Amino acid sequence: MTRFPLTWPSPRCLLVALMTAAVASCASSTPAPSSAKSSTGERDTAIVHEPCEKDSASAQKVDVNGDRMPDIIHVKKEGQEVCRVVDLNLDGSIDAFIYYDGNGVERRRESDFDRDGRADEIAHYERGAVVLKERETNFDDKLDTWDYYEGPRLARRERDSDGDGIIDQWWQFNNPNDPRCAVVSTDQNTDGKPDPNSVVDLCAESYGTPKAIPPPPPGSASTPAGAAPATSAAPASSAPAPANAASQPADKKGP
Repeated sequence: MTRFPLTWPSPRCLLVALMTAAVASCASSTPAPSSAKSSTGERDTAIVHEPCEKDSASAQKVDVNGDRMPDIIHVKKEGQEVCRVVDLNLDGSIDAFIYYDGNGVERRRESDFDRDGRADEIAHYERGAVVLKERETNFDDKLDTWDYYEGPRLARRERDSDGDGIIDQWWQFNNPNDPRCAVVSTDQNTDGKPDPNSVVDLCAESYGTPKAIPPPPPGSASTPAGAAPATSAAPASSAPAPANAASQPADKKGP
């Protein structure tokens, strides 16, 4: 996994960047989301850090707790903030890199949740709203989960559960009122497509999926229209009516 850089790029790297049209390791442009690199189930699982020149002369460093270590670093270009480095829990380690577009609106965020100095999640924004989160969830330093948002709601998820760089799980979050509910399909025969017989609804009953109702017995009041009505009378050996049957209306007597 790419670690957050602590120094300027090497002179050799800068020279290569000048001699070629584009070199990913030296470029300052925004890395494309890995999900955009393939229209199939294959994914680029590398976690790429976008440069943020936190040690530049124009960077403004803020010490929140007075320990003489910067907790917030505002990196500016031509007077406008382009990215920000944040130590959220004031432990001296970077927790997030936040990037802004030309209008000062957040466009990207790299977050380190397990405090190991490496990004676990890269969130992509459009007009300030998150649209995609690329995540590393199993501590192997590779992306394995892609969450897609519609407005503030998580709408669908794609996962590489076995670490081979190919999507093998598809999640559809079909209940807006409960983000835990989803219909999940998996690829068990490794053809790169969801298997129809693998579909699992995680919480169907919680949002009102009707249960199967057994058919009523013949002759009951709920016999479906068109069904043959019962014609035989109760057998002579039927259980006798209750002792208080006489006090019931005529149509309520008997079993």
